[in-house]
Amino acid sequence: MRKHWKTCLWLALICWFTLPCWGQSTPESEYVVIQEILLLGNQKTKDWVVLDEMTFQKGDTIRSEFLEDYVARSKQNVFNLQLFNEVEIQVQRQRNLAFILVHLKERWYVWGSPTIGLEERNSFDFLGALGSSDFHRFVYGGYVQWMNIWGNNERLLVRGQLGFSKKLEFDFLRPTFIRTPRLDLRFGGSYRSEQELILGTESGEVQWRGLETEPLRRTLRGYVGIRHRISLYQYLEAEIGYSSYRYSDSLYSFNLNGERVNYSSRPTGNDRYPHIQFRYFVDKRDYKSYPLNGFKLQVFGKFIGPESLGTTQFGKVGVVWAHHLPLTRRWNLAYGLHHIQVLGDTLPFFEKSFIGARGREGGEVSHTLRGYEPYVLDGTSVSMAKFELKFAVMPIRTIHLGFVPFRRFQDMPLGVFISTYTDFGYIRDWSSSNQDQTFKDQLLTGYGVGLNVIGFYDMLLRIEFSRNHLGQSGVYLHTTVQIK
Repeated sequence: MRKHWKTCLWLALICWFTLPCWGQSTPESEYVVIQEILLLGNQKTKDWVVLDEMTFQKGDTIRSEFLEDYVARSKQNVFNLQLFNEVEIQVQRQRNLAFILVHLKERWYVWGSPTIGLEERNSFDFLGALGSSDFHRFVYGGYVQWMNIWGNNERLLVRGQLGFSKKLEFDFLRPTFIRTPRLDLRFGGSYRSEQELILGTESGEVQWRGLETEPLRRTLRGYVGIRHRISLYQYLEAEIGYSSYRYSDSLYSFNLNGERVNYSSRPTGNDRYPHIQFRYFVDKRDYKSYPLNGFKLQVFGKFIGPESLGTTQFGKVGVVWAHHLPLTRRWNLAYGLHHIQVLGDTLPFFEKSFIGARGREGGEVSHTLRGYEPYVLDGTSVSMAKFELKFAVMPIRTIHLGFVPFRRFQDMPLGVFISTYTDFGYIRDWSSSNQDQTFKDQLLTGYGVGLNVIGFYDMLLRIEFSRNHLGQSGVYLHTTVQIK
């Protein structure tokens, strides 16, 4: 009730100041002072969560010519919180005073459902398994994701799974658990039991190996991290954790490429080690779910060991750059650069850097090289460069579905883009698990055209026809942004 009184009071004040000026023009001053910022519609989300994303605060003085840009950028920042279906910002001017009204429509924050599917590496393998009626990697379970639990943009994910592999995991994020300096807290853990593993590749193709009588690997992991918000667009993250991998003795009886598989960091035995990870990034993209303007720089390092606390030690460093350039209202150019370097040669196979399979670098890193979806490429030095030109058949807009009975599901963003692209990659490998030389130490190229559809709750579907340097081509499906 107190918040509604505040809303009514400020609306009355705005009308009081602006009423004498209706019907006459008021010359705008060169500078404008932000007199008040009023939030409307955030029934659960606390005010500071939204205000921290604004490019101006109450009492700031801004040049009038820049006010529109400040408002547009603030709108993008608030939308990127992924807490609202709709964000609108209105400005009421009275001479050199500005009253800011932020209209918000909150999302539905609790998601949970049973899940069934096939645990395949990517959509290419998934469709291949369906086509061949191979369902032995069938999994079932469920998850619950609870966002904005107490109105502070908290996020809790709990997931359980049975079937081909068994797992239980949770992850919790508490933004700004310390206000000054701005520190976010994150922690989580997981347990996983797997009957079958990707132990390597032959001619670049995934090689699964497994047992029917016992799990081939059991994994237990835990981590805790903090994130410091240096400025509106700059972050620094640190994380510590511990991982334990217990293998069946049968793991060392499998062969790849005519020799015994070299999967763990030692000829026999289990892997266990602590890690510490750092990540610095600057993110000035407009909309994270499908960027069309802005850039992102990410620099990270991960260090495992020392051996006195585990079974091996090595490091991994990397840099990722993405830039999105609007050429006209409908045309957009994007390019991205990606390099990851492993320090050391004694590490488990799954800790290497990959093209075609998810890696363990942390953060937003795209591991897809278009045209090479049928393959997995592993190495200790992986470089990629990607270029994409997009045309908006339907620029992103919000469609109101009045017939939907639930208010939070009535507004659906929708956008349709066509694209053409070229990707380049290069891989080197000096690790002890370098058992497949296919595609290494040579330039890899992929190119093609695609259709991108952006929909409800940040969902994305990419349908692409791609061709690689071998002349192989195909139609591939993806659900994430290629140039992040």
